[in-house]
Amino acid sequence: MILNIHTMNISGIDLNLLLAFEALVDERHVGRAAKRVGLSQPAFSNAIARLRSRLGAPLFVRTAQGMMPTPRAEQLAGPIRSALAQLRQTFEAPHSFDPSVSAHLFRIGLSDDVELRLVPLFARSMLSGELQMQTRRLEWLFTVPESDLRNGTLDFAIGYFPDARYLAPGLIMEPLSEENNVVIARRGHSMWKRKLTLHRFTMLDHAAVIYRNQLWGLIDNELAARGLRRRLRLALPHCLSVLHAVASSNLVACIQESVVEEFGKSLNLMSCPEPLGLPSFVLRMVWHRQRDNDPAHVWLRKLIATQLGAQKTPRN
Repeated sequence: MILNIHTMNISGIDLNLLLAFEALVDERHVGRAAKRVGLSQPAFSNAIARLRSRLGAPLFVRTAQGMMPTPRAEQLAGPIRSALAQLRQTFEAPHSFDPSVSAHLFRIGLSDDVELRLVPLFARSMLSGELQMQTRRLEWLFTVPESDLRNGTLDFAIGYFPDARYLAPGLIMEPLSEENNVVIARRGHSMWKRKLTLHRFTMLDHAAVIYRNQLWGLIDNELAARGLRRRLRLALPHCLSVLHAVASSNLVACIQESVVEEFGKSLNLMSCPEPLGLPSFVLRMVWHRQRDNDPAHVWLRKLIATQLGAQKTPRN
């Protein structure tokens, strides 16, 4: 979508230059970026050169992977994207959104288990028009990526976030569904011979999803608070990898019930309630208020809420 405000400028910078910059950051290819903003390649290259001159810093470097933004360009990308998004909403926001004719690019931050549940929806929905989707794994499972939502790096985020009482000003939150953890092991594992007590749980060999470079996760923290410790033998960065590890060994794992329901049967896995008595986790979606009424965002948020909200009704 070409912004119909080309004659405007911000601090002496023609908006054409900012549109060209945004397109090249996204596309990493001069030809595709030029086509996206409706310029010839020479005119597009000239626009990027003018912006580089105006800012007094190199913005892109040609590599085998395409035109890669410099650190300075990465620093500018979020604020420029956010400013252009607000202008688009002000000058061009339609009363409705038609995905069959749109080239909108969505950026979503989410946990890996939620991504697994939404991949089919994303794949089906993005076949309309020229829609595009980029997902990014949340760096912290229970922390809202506030700065990314404010500067437009992310359109919205989905995770097991604290409720709206802890939300920063300017952000909006919608609860989607509830999630419980269960303990899984392969069919035939000795764990199934008798009731799983907390003591037995700690004595088993565990695999777990551990984000970033941490040495332990939520379950380990909960056990430590009770003066206990489990035998964590294998830490992996993705829940689907944990399922396969458990299916092919005598390891057990404590993992989200929805993932087990979706993939556990085909891997010959069994599950039971975890013995710690943890409360349910509420899955929530968060976005910035400036995007609240954007028709494209409203369209995708409704699809996601319908897909994920079909489970247990969450508490806000």
